[in-house]
Amino acid sequence: MSATAMVDVTLPDVGEGIAEAQIVEWLVAPGQAVSEDQSIVLISTDKAAVELPAPTAGILREQAVRIGATVTVGSLLARIEASEAAAERLSSSFTKSRTEPASKITARIPGVAAAPSTRLLARQLKVDLGRLSGSGPNGRILDDDVRKAAGIGSGANVPRQSSGGSHLEQGDAIAIPLSRTRLAIARATTASWRDVPHIVEFRQIDATQLKRALEAYRSSAKHQGGRLTVLPFFAKAVAAALARHPTFNARLDMDRGEIHQSRHCNIGIATATEAGLIVPVLRNVENLSTSEIALALDQLVDRARKQASMPSDLDGGSFTITNFGSYGTWLGTPIIRAPEVAIVGFGRIQEAVLAVDGAPAVCPVLPISAATDHRVHDGVHLAAFLDTLTESLSDSLIFSEDKGGGMNAR
Repeated sequence: MSATAMVDVTLPDVGEGIAEAQIVEWLVAPGQAVSEDQSIVLISTDKAAVELPAPTAGILREQAVRIGATVTVGSLLARIEASEAAAERLSSSFTKSRTEPASKITARIPGVAAAPSTRLLARQLKVDLGRLSGSGPNGRILDDDVRKAAGIGSGANVPRQSSGGSHLEQGDAIAIPLSRTRLAIARATTASWRDVPHIVEFRQIDATQLKRALEAYRSSAKHQGGRLTVLPFFAKAVAAALARHPTFNARLDMDRGEIHQSRHCNIGIATATEAGLIVPVLRNVENLSTSEIALALDQLVDRARKQASMPSDLDGGSFTITNFGSYGTWLGTPIIRAPEVAIVGFGRIQEAVLAVDGAPAVCPVLPISAATDHRVHDGVHLAAFLDTLTESLSDSLIFSEDKGGGMNAR
């Protein structure tokens, strides 16, 4: 019998300044054989779900951390019994690989392209992903592919296992540990609300021209790809306003006493997911046509809702949009995503009475709320920014054909 050695699997530095992660699910049981680069554990960071691979082939001998636990970078996750030769090969390189970003070390099970949430659904329904052909882009396996293989109708609701660990009985109440994502949301919003002095202003505008532009663009044969909603128009109008008011397109560094103004409009899009609010970042919006924005948003939001966002999807935002209207809310008060210095929220468009040319008229009305950091801006600055934004959205001439086949803000 050949000699063997134990290989420690530790939590790598997954990048983006993330120092800890929560164990969501073990994908391999103790005593089970694993191949090199086979995914063995699903973790959740503040920003995304990530599957970590086995650094070598062997037998998983120990799961060192329970599901639901939070561990720091460098913590022992598991032990794999590998051949002595394989362990020796790792001895010179494993230390380095443990500190590389997840994008460089994470591997999927060969031949299977599926989001972590889809893999979890497959395991719940006892479906072998290796036997499926995906209907998604590039053969990606989707949730409905798994449901179909399990004999369940498309879109059927399947209870998901909690990523927060076991429920704990406490008298008449049930204690449910918060997921890693929900804890991150709680900490970030609490810190922002506590530490950032918010100035908030509200507007409402006649959305007639916006709705006309949207309908004209939807019916245009030039539009290809992407589900066009009002959100791409919001993004273009915000980019136009940021170009006029660049100090809103920035981050505040109080330690250095500096405002870091971004050269590009990298706009975060607040997205509701099963795990909580995720904010993927749409980059270089000022250079994109409306159709390009629509397509990019589809891809970003799809990955976020499947908990399959890449670290690069979620980093580097300079401003945030939250679309209250997408889930039926008339208006809300947005919280700034520090260290960003401003955020804008769009509510549900609905019929209301406005003064048009000095006379009352019923028209579609878009409510808008915006907040900025009072350490950077005063009320006059926020008013000027909103003036530009509302003019862009209500001006009958702001939308014109662009060479990308969409409608651009002037």
